[in-house]
Amino acid sequence: MSAPPRPSFDPESLLRSLMESVPGAVYRCADDADWTMLGIGDDIETISGYPATDFIASSVRSFTSIIHPDDCERVQEEVRVAVAAGRSFSLEYQLRRADGELRWVLDRGVRTVDRLGDSWLDGIIFDITERRAAEELLRKRDAEAARLAELQASRRRIVAVGDAERRRLERNLHDGAQQRLVAIALQLRLLEDHVRDDATAVRLLTTASDQLALSLSELRELARGIHPAVLERGLAAALHSLASRSPVPATVTYEPRDRFPEPIELAAYFVASEALANVAKYAHATSVSVRVRRADRMASIEVADNGIGGADDTAGSGLRGLADRVEALQGSLHVVSPPGAGTVITAELPCGP
Repeated sequence: MSAPPRPSFDPESLLRSLMESVPGAVYRCADDADWTMLGIGDDIETISGYPATDFIASSVRSFTSIIHPDDCERVQEEVRVAVAAGRSFSLEYQLRRADGELRWVLDRGVRTVDRLGDSWLDGIIFDITERRAAEELLRKRDAEAARLAELQASRRRIVAVGDAERRRLERNLHDGAQQRLVAIALQLRLLEDHVRDDATAVRLLTTASDQLALSLSELRELARGIHPAVLERGLAAALHSLASRSPVPATVTYEPRDRFPEPIELAAYFVASEALANVAKYAHATSVSVRVRRADRMASIEVADNGIGGADDTAGSGLRGLADRVEALQGSLHVVSPPGAGTVITAELPCGP
C-alpha cells in the first residue's frame, strides 16, 4: 500500500493565510528608506484607504509616504536603532488616509534574514485611533480633575487665611478698642458721682455714657461678625447665641455629640448667621429653626423659616459668598424657596470620619 502523498509546503501561501487571519495588516518589507513592500495584508486598505496593491514594490506609492511628516523621521530612526541592536520594535505613529483623515497605528515588527541572506522587516500594523482618543480624553479629564483639585485647595487656603485674619482683628478689637471703651465708661460713671449737684454736667455725662454704650455694643457686634469668639465654646453655643439675638423667634436643634473641625464650625456658623439675617430682613416670617446633623461623614446645617419664600440665591453677595466658603471645603449649599412656602437653606460639609 502506497503512503499518502505529503502536502507540499508553500511559504507564500502560508504568508497569505497569516495575512488574512490575523487582525491587523501583516507585512514584509525591505529594510530601505521607502519600506518597499513585498507583501501586506488587505486590512491596510481599511486603515489607510489605499489598496494593498498600491504598496507592493512601491508601485503606486511607498508606505513611508503616508506616514505623517511629524512622525516619519522618528519612526525610521527608531526602527534603525532596533535593527542595529538586533531587537524587535514597537512604534505608534500617524498615517494620513486617502481621504485626508489621520489615523493612529501601532506597528510591531522585527528584522528577519531569509535563507538567501536577504534582510526584511516583518511586522503587523494595528489601528489604535480609538484607543488614542480614549487616552487623550482620559488625560484631559485627569488634567481637569487636577486643576479643579488645585482650585479647591487654593480656595481653602484663601478661606483659611481670611479666617485667621478675622480672628486676629477680633482679638485686637477685644483686647484693644473694646477694653479702652469699657475703661472710659467706668471713668464716666465715677465722674458722675462728683458732679451730682450740676444738672447740666450730669445730663452731658449721661448722654456721653449712653453714646459710649451704643458704640461699645456696635463694636462688639462688629467683632462678632468678623470672627465669633463664642465659637471657642463650640458650634452649639454659638448657634444658640445667634438665635437669642434673632428678631424672629428662632429654635436650635443640635444633634451631634462631638465637635466638628474648626473650618466646618466656622462655615456652619456663617451659614446660620447669614440665613437668620435674611429671615429678619426679607422673609416676613414668624418663626425660624436651625438644625445641625451629622451622617455619613457629612455635617449638615439647615435653616428653615415659615416666611413668604421666593428667595433668589443668585441675587446679592451674601449667599454667593456662603456658597464659595462652603464649596472651598468641598461642600454644597442648597436653597429651596418656593413662593408662599418659606425658605430652606441647607449646607452640607464633609467632616471626615
